[in-house]
Amino acid sequence: MKFSFDADLDYQREAIDAVTGLFKGQERMESQFTVHAHPSARAGLDGLTDLGYGNMLHLDRKTILDNLHEVQNRTGLAPEPSLDSMNFTIEMETGTGKTYVYLRTIYELNQFYGFTKFMVVVPSVAIKEGVETSIRMLREHFGALYGNPPMNFFQFDGNNPSRVRSFATSPSIEIMIVTVGAINKKTNKVYQPAEELDMEVPADLIRATNPIIIVDEPQSVYGDTGIGKKKGAGRSALENFNTLATLRYSATHPKGDKANLVYRLDAIAAYENQLVKQIEVDSLVTSASGTTPYVRLLDVKRGNGAITARVEADVEQGNEIKRKAVTVDTTSRSNLADVTGRDLYKDLTVVAINAAQGQQSISFDTVAQPLKAGDSIGAEVSIGERARQMIAQTIRQHLRKEQEFAIHGRDIKVLSLFFVDSVAKYREYGPDGEALPGEYQRIFEEEYTRIASEPEFNTLLGGSAADQVAREAHQGYFSVDRRKGGAEVLVDTKETTDKGRQQAGLAYEQIMRDKVGLTTPGTPIRFIFSHSALQEGWDNPNVFQICVLRNMGTERWRRQSIGRGLRLCVDGSGNRVHGFETNRLTVIANESYEEFADRLQHELAEDLGIQFGIVTVDGFARLPFKAEDGNVVPVGSAAAQTLYQALFTEGYIDAKGKVQDSLRQAVRTGDENLTKIVSDSVESQAAAKAMLGLIKRLAKPIDVKKAGERVAVPLVQERLESPEFQELWNRIRHRTEYRVEVDEDSLRKAMVKALRDMLPVPKRRGEWRTHRVQRIDQSGLTAEAAAARRADVTYADSEDLPDILSVLADRTQLTRATLAHVLTESGTLGQFRNNPQAYIDQVSRQLNITKADFLVKGVRYELVDSSRPEADRRYALSLFRKADLAGYTGPGGNIVTDADGNAVSFEEKSVYRYLVIDSTPEKDFALALLQRPEVKTFVKLPASFKIPTPLGSYNPDWALAVERPDGSRYIVFETKDVNELELLRPMEQNKIASARKHFDAVIHGAGISDLEYQVVNGIEAATAIMERDDPQ
Repeated sequence: MKFSFDADLDYQREAIDAVTGLFKGQERMESQFTVHAHPSARAGLDGLTDLGYGNMLHLDRKTILDNLHEVQNRTGLAPEPSLDSMNFTIEMETGTGKTYVYLRTIYELNQFYGFTKFMVVVPSVAIKEGVETSIRMLREHFGALYGNPPMNFFQFDGNNPSRVRSFATSPSIEIMIVTVGAINKKTNKVYQPAEELDMEVPADLIRATNPIIIVDEPQSVYGDTGIGKKKGAGRSALENFNTLATLRYSATHPKGDKANLVYRLDAIAAYENQLVKQIEVDSLVTSASGTTPYVRLLDVKRGNGAITARVEADVEQGNEIKRKAVTVDTTSRSNLADVTGRDLYKDLTVVAINAAQGQQSISFDTVAQPLKAGDSIGAEVSIGERARQMIAQTIRQHLRKEQEFAIHGRDIKVLSLFFVDSVAKYREYGPDGEALPGEYQRIFEEEYTRIASEPEFNTLLGGSAADQVAREAHQGYFSVDRRKGGAEVLVDTKETTDKGRQQAGLAYEQIMRDKVGLTTPGTPIRFIFSHSALQEGWDNPNVFQICVLRNMGTERWRRQSIGRGLRLCVDGSGNRVHGFETNRLTVIANESYEEFADRLQHELAEDLGIQFGIVTVDGFARLPFKAEDGNVVPVGSAAAQTLYQALFTEGYIDAKGKVQDSLRQAVRTGDENLTKIVSDSVESQAAAKAMLGLIKRLAKPIDVKKAGERVAVPLVQERLESPEFQELWNRIRHRTEYRVEVDEDSLRKAMVKALRDMLPVPKRRGEWRTHRVQRIDQSGLTAEAAAARRADVTYADSEDLPDILSVLADRTQLTRATLAHVLTESGTLGQFRNNPQAYIDQVSRQLNITKADFLVKGVRYELVDSSRPEADRRYALSLFRKADLAGYTGPGGNIVTDADGNAVSFEEKSVYRYLVIDSTPEKDFALALLQRPEVKTFVKLPASFKIPTPLGSYNPDWALAVERPDGSRYIVFETKDVNELELLRPMEQNKIASARKHFDAVIHGAGISDLEYQVVNGIEAATAIMERDDPQ
């Protein structure tokens, strides 16, 4: 197979033109200088020299600045006020062809301006090998485009100084590839006199050529962030090479180091235009047993003078256990029992939180070692079992992808990439140095043999034995140590020494130079294991699955690891395949999707220099849309400035770009003024549509109320003292008390029956959930759940069972004797071992429902005895005055307002001037009551009007007086948005049933014939009751 390359991709052409446009007006010219002849050529004769060739620039700074402004206007970027350096920034998302672009730019700069000397500086051996591989692969392609100009390239590592001579003396295109580690120290060989150069210093020859330096991943090369006076070693080194210009290429430039930005294709634009693969995330969800406290440290934050930690724990919510993130500290939220609501955590108290960068941890009083970010205690799944599950899921997703391509006749090789934290996990060595499979290699071969033999996948084996295919399907790429006798041993290493770089180079040489072989359909290697160091610098277009088996904690690994598989895939003919329907990258994550997405979003925000959810000029400027000629272009800086100012002037955003409620309201109602502002600011209808879409996503629903919109709700004294309201109040003010009679034998039998009738508790398993990212833009990540598949998990705590009687007694308030009888007689206890937590949740729910039903059926209400004090017998009218109601107007507010957002006055009929409501149906109900002439007075009963029930207090919604020809009628309404009471939760149903008995006791005990209590789903049902002839 041979890769084919598309020379006409618009976005790559724009990036190339952005750089060549900087030198518009430059004539083809070169500089010449003297180089001592190589010692072997002199043969002892003095005075022989060679002629050196270098780059020469004759444009002045003003011309280059003018060119820069022209380029930035064309690419929609804000113009630089001045030219402070000859460093130029090109931002290209991983997988969009950054290396292709800068290598082709070299050819164009040579063709247009005669520049010949180029240094490509990279941060690692991996990228160095990748660049050389790309040059080899692209040589023929570029030769056809540019007439085969002479071009030479080499890697400089300090051991080949003589190659610098030919770099300096050649009139052809010369490309030197070098790691920053070979030039960022004074002791590097590049700064030492070399015998091969007649004691000249290699760096001096390089400086004499006035090279154009291309920095690949400058954020890793420089050793600093571009902020502050202290420069990194890499930046300082490059500044001393007498460069004509420095071109910096990366997807993740630090936000403080983007000077002279000439082109931008960021993650947002690349994803929007499907120039990279779609991302989906698989995460394993497991079931807790409830026997041991689970805690996992997510991250540590420092702010407002306090240090807090976010931990994942099992929290009690509504008699169920939910695994979620909670915030703890060392003061008021230190004991996890208080935070989670579970006594199980009572022995875990936070005693220390470390917020130091790279050392984040949390310490508990009863745990020996601090937990680092990503570490956990009490996990129901062991580290080894989770790794097995992740490897198995990667294999399944891989085989599904192969099967999908086979069914649709797509000749596309599928690759999967595993990142591990050490060589020993993949390869071990015996006492005699013999290679042995490590833990992950053993797991892989076992799981592949098992899964590939399943009916779903066995057709892919093609008659081969599954175990044989498993052994041939994987390969490990790690640093190599060549021992005496020629033996090669895989080792862990760092690229901080010459030996480390040499060892890493042997691994990268294998994987980089076999890029075509790995991508060719039919070749055996389909699964790649490597150290996490491979994350930077290596990618293959046909990686469709990435599995990160190491604990990454708070490390910024998500964008890096995703980047290894973002590039669009190629088919068996080497042609690029486009579209999300084929290109989908699955990340098998060692964390929940929510955690992964949150971390990835933070990394994107930091890398792109944006704040998700905040309106910025830069965010508007970078928004892509399809122009009339079909090209995708950014909105641009000028239009972005105009729109931003218009939104600020209109009050839609504040001075910091924070969305105001007025913008949310405009988005919600489709306000024409907002549409006009946007249309007037941008150049086309397509741009306006794209911009309105972004604004809509930025203007999230209102969830925070402003203090300035708070409205006090005054009491209408006149209405409170009116005869109509006094008549209504005299009917509903009576208090009752209840007694409950329950036959214990009947209750036990009903509970036994409820447990026998409940659905079987599923066996405790795991579930792989897939979330597919639909959009990445200024509003953040938008994803949808795409699939869920069960997984058989071996639980580490499967033999640990909680004290079921104690837990159920706490949840149900039943005696241990009753619980023991019910559980035993139900015959369901066998399900307890299968899934302890699910069994307890389901049983407690059934027992509470049955108990509540019995309590309500056995409850008897009667008026409070007349011998008791008045306060016990009747609700006091003063509760309306003491309620001290207040609410909020505006979009999302809870005060009933008109179309202009003004609070509606109800004082004509209600004891409160304004109404505080809980929902839109309540608002509609209140406005309808205001408009009905037969409704003489009504009130939204305050929360302090409580009716006691066996299940807790109950607060009815409305009380009203209705005038009819046959006399007034008084009604208490409960409004629900369902047609049938059976659709309500059991707790709500039973409270309503208790309320009926309360009002029945009032009606019969106080001799009131014109009062009734009803549950309705809206004004139509209420009207039918108000118009009914006979109250029921």
